[in-house]
Amino acid sequence: MLKIIKVFSITTLTLLAFSQSSMAREFADIYTDCGLGAMIAPTNSAVAAVTNVTFDLGTTAISSNLSSPDTCNGGQEKVASFIYNAYEPLEKDLASGSGTYLDSLMLLAGYTQDQEKLEVLRNGFAKIVANPSYVDQNRFEKAKALYDLVINV
Repeated sequence: MLKIIKVFSITTLTLLAFSQSSMAREFADIYTDCGLGAMIAPTNSAVAAVTNVTFDLGTTAISSNLSSPDTCNGGQEKVASFIYNAYEPLEKDLASGSGTYLDSLMLLAGYTQDQEKLEVLRNGFAKIVANPSYVDQNRFEKAKALYDLVINV
Protein backbone atom coordinates (compact mmCIF):
# COMPACT_ATOMS: atom_id res chain seq x y z
CA MET A 1 0.00 0.00 0.00
CA LEU A 2 2.80 2.41 0.89
CA LYS A 3 4.51 1.60 -2.40
CA ILE A 4 1.33 2.48 -4.31
CA ILE A 5 1.05 5.79 -2.48
CA LYS A 6 4.69 6.61 -3.24
CA VAL A 7 4.29 5.79 -6.94
CA PHE A 8 1.10 7.82 -7.11
CA SER A 9 2.77 10.73 -5.34
CA ILE A 10 5.76 10.70 -7.67
CA THR A 11 3.49 10.53 -10.72
CA THR A 12 1.36 13.35 -9.42
CA LEU A 13 4.37 15.50 -8.64
CA THR A 14 5.71 14.91 -12.13
CA LEU A 15 2.41 15.96 -13.65
CA LEU A 16 2.40 18.97 -11.36
CA ALA A 17 5.75 20.07 -12.69
CA PHE A 18 4.40 20.16 -16.25
CA SER A 19 1.05 21.77 -15.55
CA GLN A 20 0.80 25.48 -16.45
CA SER A 21 -2.01 26.27 -14.02
CA SER A 22 -0.32 24.38 -11.24
CA MET A 23 2.87 26.33 -11.67
CA ALA A 24 1.01 29.57 -10.98
CA ARG A 25 -0.09 28.33 -7.56
CA GLU A 26 2.35 28.22 -4.68
CA PHE A 27 2.94 24.72 -3.36
CA ALA A 28 1.84 25.74 0.14
CA ASP A 29 -1.44 27.06 -1.26
CA ILE A 30 -2.19 23.67 -2.78
CA TYR A 31 -2.00 22.08 0.66
CA THR A 32 -4.30 24.69 2.22
CA ASP A 33 -6.80 25.33 -0.59
CA CYS A 34 -7.20 21.87 -2.13
CA GLY A 35 -7.92 18.28 -1.20
CA LEU A 36 -9.34 16.80 1.97
CA GLY A 37 -7.79 19.44 4.18
CA ALA A 38 -9.64 22.27 2.47
CA MET A 39 -12.92 20.39 2.83
CA ILE A 40 -12.38 19.53 6.49
CA ALA A 41 -10.97 22.88 7.60
CA PRO A 42 -11.91 25.51 5.03
CA THR A 43 -11.27 28.45 7.35
CA ASN A 44 -8.09 27.18 9.02
CA SER A 45 -5.19 26.83 6.61
CA ALA A 46 -2.87 25.26 9.20
CA VAL A 47 -5.34 22.46 9.97
CA ALA A 48 -6.02 22.02 6.24
CA ALA A 49 -2.33 21.59 5.47
CA VAL A 50 -1.75 19.20 8.38
CA THR A 51 -4.81 17.15 7.38
CA ASN A 52 -3.62 16.87 3.78
CA VAL A 53 -0.11 15.81 4.79
CA THR A 54 -1.21 13.45 7.57
CA PHE A 55 -4.01 11.68 5.76
CA ASP A 56 -2.45 10.90 2.39
CA LEU A 57 0.82 12.79 2.08
CA GLY A 58 -0.99 15.50 0.15
CA THR A 59 -1.92 13.40 -2.87
CA THR A 60 -5.59 14.48 -2.86
CA ALA A 61 -4.55 18.12 -2.63
CA ILE A 62 -2.14 17.76 -5.53
CA SER A 63 -4.48 15.67 -7.66
CA SER A 64 -7.43 18.04 -7.12
CA ASN A 65 -5.17 20.94 -8.06
CA LEU A 66 -4.21 19.12 -11.26
CA SER A 67 -7.63 17.84 -12.24
CA SER A 68 -9.66 20.93 -11.38
CA PRO A 69 -7.47 23.85 -10.34
CA ASP A 70 -10.29 26.38 -10.51
CA THR A 71 -12.27 24.50 -7.86
CA CYS A 72 -9.57 24.65 -5.23
CA ASN A 73 -8.33 28.18 -5.41
CA GLY A 74 -9.62 29.09 -2.02
CA GLY A 75 -13.24 29.50 -2.95
CA GLN A 76 -15.71 26.87 -3.95
CA GLU A 77 -15.00 24.25 -1.28
CA LYS A 78 -15.08 26.92 1.39
CA VAL A 79 -18.36 28.30 0.07
CA ALA A 80 -19.93 24.83 -0.09
CA SER A 81 -18.75 23.90 3.39
CA PHE A 82 -19.94 27.19 4.85
CA ILE A 83 -23.39 26.88 3.25
CA TYR A 84 -23.84 23.33 4.52
CA ASN A 85 -22.61 24.02 8.04
CA ALA A 86 -24.48 27.31 8.49
CA TYR A 87 -27.59 26.64 6.43
CA GLU A 88 -30.24 27.53 9.02
CA PRO A 89 -28.78 30.95 9.96
CA LEU A 90 -28.09 31.64 6.27
CA GLU A 91 -31.71 30.89 5.50
CA LYS A 92 -32.80 33.49 8.08
CA ASP A 93 -30.26 36.08 6.92
CA LEU A 94 -31.29 35.66 3.28
CA ALA A 95 -34.93 36.08 4.23
CA SER A 96 -34.21 39.29 6.15
CA GLY A 97 -31.61 40.60 3.70
CA SER A 98 -28.86 41.08 6.25
CA GLY A 99 -26.86 39.36 8.96
CA THR A 100 -23.40 38.11 9.79
CA TYR A 101 -23.86 34.76 8.06
CA LEU A 102 -25.03 36.42 4.87
CA ASP A 103 -22.12 38.86 5.07
CA SER A 104 -19.72 35.92 5.47
CA LEU A 105 -21.26 34.10 2.51
CA MET A 106 -20.94 37.19 0.33
CA LEU A 107 -17.30 37.58 1.39
CA LEU A 108 -16.44 33.92 0.74
CA ALA A 109 -18.14 34.02 -2.66
CA GLY A 110 -16.26 37.20 -3.57
CA TYR A 111 -19.39 39.35 -3.73
CA THR A 112 -18.46 41.93 -1.10
CA GLN A 113 -20.22 45.28 -1.36
CA ASP A 114 -22.30 44.06 -4.31
CA GLN A 115 -25.92 44.99 -3.65
CA GLU A 116 -27.03 43.75 -7.08
CA LYS A 117 -25.72 40.22 -6.46
CA LEU A 118 -27.31 40.24 -3.01
CA GLU A 119 -30.70 41.00 -4.56
CA VAL A 120 -30.22 38.28 -7.18
CA LEU A 121 -29.36 35.82 -4.39
CA ARG A 122 -32.37 36.83 -2.32
CA ASN A 123 -34.76 36.57 -5.29
CA GLY A 124 -33.30 33.23 -6.36
CA PHE A 125 -33.48 31.90 -2.82
CA ALA A 126 -37.11 33.02 -2.56
CA LYS A 127 -37.86 30.88 -5.63
CA ILE A 128 -36.05 27.91 -4.08
CA VAL A 129 -38.03 28.20 -0.84
CA ALA A 130 -41.31 28.68 -2.72
CA ASN A 131 -40.91 25.34 -4.48
CA PRO A 132 -43.42 22.87 -2.98
CA SER A 133 -40.73 20.18 -2.68
CA TYR A 134 -38.55 22.43 -0.49
CA VAL A 135 -40.12 21.27 2.79
CA ASP A 136 -39.38 17.64 1.94
CA GLN A 137 -35.73 18.22 1.04
CA ASN A 138 -32.96 17.26 3.44
CA ARG A 139 -30.24 19.66 4.55
CA PHE A 140 -27.83 18.52 1.85
CA GLU A 141 -30.36 19.10 -0.93
CA LYS A 142 -31.24 22.56 0.40
CA ALA A 143 -27.56 23.49 0.79
CA LYS A 144 -26.79 22.24 -2.72
CA ALA A 145 -29.57 24.37 -4.21
CA LEU A 146 -28.26 27.45 -2.40
CA TYR A 147 -24.67 26.62 -3.40
CA ASP A 148 -25.69 26.29 -7.06
CA LEU A 149 -27.42 29.64 -6.83
CA VAL A 150 -24.41 31.36 -5.23
CA ILE A 151 -21.92 29.94 -7.72
CA ASN A 152 -24.06 30.83 -10.74
CA VAL A 153 -24.82 34.42 -9.76
